[in-house]
Amino acid sequence: MTPGHRETALLLSDALERGEIPVLLGGSAVGGAYALTFTYGAESVFILADRVVASL
Repeated sequence: MTPGHRETALLLSDALERGEIPVLLGGSAVGGAYALTFTYGAESVFILADRVVASL
């Protein structure tokens, strides 16, 4: 999810393993990529992704 930034990926992964549900606060297109902001508990993570895949 976060190529090149292992700490952010581990934070989000650890939250999922604890049963916390990340919530997408928002996103924006930045130079052909997407900046996404997730929150879980009292923490927030920012992810830069080259594509976003979602299923409803």
